[in-house]
Amino acid sequence: MPSADHIDDAIAESHLLLEKRIRQRAHEIYLSRGAQPGSDLDDWLRAEREILGESPKDSALNRATVIGSAASPGIVL
Repeated sequence: MPSADHIDDAIAESHLLLEKRIRQRAHEIYLSRGAQPGSDLDDWLRAEREILGESPKDSALNRATVIGSAASPGIVL
């Protein structure tokens, strides 16, 4: 059975890889808009939705659920 540290490391690595994919996609979206500044959050959220396969409504609901769960002690995400 893997140790808790090993599982934590795997989760952290997975998170970093996902963040890198989102960052790359957000940059592609930025470039496709003509590299005009001012919409970085919209670009990031669109990239998240595309990569995670969520609709905007699902994304907001899931984010609220994760935030609520993270605030609850004893909950392991």
